[in-house]
Amino acid sequence: MKAIRGCALLTCLVAAAIALGADESATVTIRGTHLCCGGCVDGAKSALDGIEGVSDVKADVNSKSIIFAAKNEKAAAKGIESLAEHGFFGKAAFGKKDLAFPEAGAKKGEKRDTFTFTGVHLCCGACRKAVHEAFTKLDGMTSMEIDASAQTVKLTGGGMVVVDAVEMLQKAGFYGKLSKAEKK
Repeated sequence: MKAIRGCALLTCLVAAAIALGADESATVTIRGTHLCCGGCVDGAKSALDGIEGVSDVKADVNSKSIIFAAKNEKAAAKGIESLAEHGFFGKAAFGKKDLAFPEAGAKKGEKRDTFTFTGVHLCCGACRKAVHEAFTKLDGMTSMEIDASAQTVKLTGGGMVVVDAVEMLQKAGFYGKLSKAEKK
């Protein structure tokens, strides 16, 4: 009888060890991303290419979504970071768990007269137009310079609320890192 209990205990321990070490794979879905053309789709797929634990990448212009399989939450987070580095943004989930994109660098209540977003995905005229339209209602902005080759957007004006600009860019499905505030 003791031998049977010992085997049962060992079986339970092995099963628990397997369960703890099991992959927590799930699908990552990013919705509301700016995807207007084949260049955007290729850019999103390229951003995820070669990331360990990421596979089965799909990007769809019609649904404005990027979907990929992630081996675990760490791989999912690396995928989100890479998409951000390539200028893409959206509402992300790993299975049923929401995932956050990296912070853009805006401080609550911060106002600036000039600032630049870097790393914005600007592959075509439609991307540039969407970014331009995203900022048209930013209070205090008087000019905008979009440089597709440098992947930058520079906003100039008076007392623009930085968080508002970040939210406008992200609502349009783009990610951009804020340059550091210029010293006066």
